Amino acid sequence: MPVSISIQRFRVTSLDVDLHDVTWDVQDTTEDILDYTFQLLRSEGPEGPYDVLTPEMNDQYRFVDNNIRRGNLYATLYYKLVVKHKMSGDTAVYGPEARVPEADLIAVELRKHMNLLMREFVGRRCWILPVRTSGQRCSCWNTVLAKRRHSLCYLCFDTGFVRGYMSPIESWVSIDPFASVEQNSGTGPTQQANTTARMGWYPPLKPRDVIIEGENNRWRVVQVNTTEQTRASLRQELTLHMIPKGDIEYKLEFDIGKALKDVWLSPSRNFTNPQNLETFRDEEVPNVFNLYPR
Repeated sequence: MPVSISIQRFRVTSLDVDLHDVTWDVQDTTEDILDYTFQLLRSEGPEGPYDVLTPEMNDQYRFVDNNIRRGNLYATLYYKLVVKHKMSGDTAVYGPEARVPEADLIAVELRKHMNLLMREFVGRRCWILPVRTSGQRCSCWNTVLAKRRHSLCYLCFDTGFVRGYMSPIESWVSIDPFASVEQNSGTGPTQQANTTARMGWYPPLKPRDVIIEGENNRWRVVQVNTTEQTRASLRQELTLHMIPKGDIEYKLEFDIGKALKDVWLSPSRNFTNPQNLETFRDEEVPNVFNLYPR
């Protein structure tokens, strides 16, 4: 049987730097609550991969996560709650949730407008790889000196943590043009490219995250500035540095395969003639006019 109970007020709160208080409530039900178990998962990226944080718990609606390693000021921990029916094995997943300010109605509406602007008009489809800031240390890490022994490590991709980056997240980003500059040095000319970009509030970025364009240009996030409404993020202004082609970040295995040739990298409406309704046959959303009441 499917999971018949539903979770409400799944929240992460705390006024302590060493722990997170994760709580949830079960909506009123006539089901026997002992027929279900609750399990928490945790990750540094909203899209995972997630690690199992707790065993399957019975009739428990709070967990204090006191195993938090503070190695990065900008890192955010995300939690998911898995509700499982014991007899059937069916599960329902809630989250991700993080300890971030809750968006009010104004912030929610502004986020919708910003996402619409990026997705339908000025943004381009990109993929974001959040950098790991905690977890299993790589074998190239020197625990005494607290730094890597060498560069170009294929195990941690020069992050110091095994696997280096979290799962990719698809997003729409507006990246500004950049100036082509060449500088002469003792070892020969060097070329660097820096620019700015903007995007919606999700996913929240931090320095050293990687942004991948459809043309395989890879950018490293240097700085993030946000616009907020009652402390809830609405949009992000980014400073980006183009990663040289020979750097280890280009060895990251990221390939969406044959789907790439069918993916719209820019807003599809920008390539259609609005005076010809036949062009909407190739629209990214099939039967787009059926979304509107007649």
